[in-house]
Amino acid sequence: MSVTCGLGVAFLGIVLAVLDGANSPMVQATIAETSSPGRQDEMAAFRGNECVWCHSRLSSPLQQTSRYAEWHISAHKLSGVSCDRCHGGNPAEREVTKAHQAIRPATDPASRLHPKNLAKTCQGCHQPYVSAFVESRHYQKLNDTGVGPSCNTCHGHMASEVIYTPEQTAAMCASCHNSATSRLPRQPEIGEQAATTMVAIRRASMVVAWADRLLEEAQKRQLATDVETGELQAARRSLTEAKAGFHTFAPEPVRQKADAVYDQGTRLKDALRQKLYPNQ
Repeated sequence: MSVTCGLGVAFLGIVLAVLDGANSPMVQATIAETSSPGRQDEMAAFRGNECVWCHSRLSSPLQQTSRYAEWHISAHKLSGVSCDRCHGGNPAEREVTKAHQAIRPATDPASRLHPKNLAKTCQGCHQPYVSAFVESRHYQKLNDTGVGPSCNTCHGHMASEVIYTPEQTAAMCASCHNSATSRLPRQPEIGEQAATTMVAIRRASMVVAWADRLLEEAQKRQLATDVETGELQAARRSLTEAKAGFHTFAPEPVRQKADAVYDQGTRLKDALRQKLYPNQ
């Protein structure tokens, strides 16, 4: 591979990681396509899980097979999260009726997938984000009245579709806060503020990713990087806090934190560039 091509692939990796998240289907698919042809069977992690193996072989009905396909390309599947982790059921049981015991439709208030219960279900893996969400007015409204957004309102079923761009964010907020069909008063500024906050988070994510690549190069050259490593770890923690904080739907403090991460990441990026390329 040429140097130019290699740099292009590396930059593509940065862009995909920032735009879609490091564990998104797009990023993981890109990694898989460039890995060894003899890599391990992608379904090996679910061998012995009858939920996965049964549903992977179904060709009908439409809704069930569509749900399985949605899971198959999701970040959940790539992270080894199987059907039963969220839906319940017995993944060790081959007999259909026994396997589906304790699974309830999402409309059932006792279901783990009921909108009021989703936060608790998701919290096992997504604790920082759920902890922020349950502090929001959205969750409090949902919990008190049963009306309001829950996790899959924005993240879709099994997170196979996740809102990343400012435009998507603004449109999602507008569907409730700036719509002729909504019972809420029109407040277009809510979507605008959310989109601006998302821009700030993405900008901070990009500069942290840039600094991360520069740090990798500095370490390859065996330069002293103890200080920069500590600073990058601190920037990553603050960036995670900003992303989690977005789920409180309080845009101003989240924007401030994201801007602080951008400033921190920019200083680090510039310092590493100076260390790597002192004559430029």
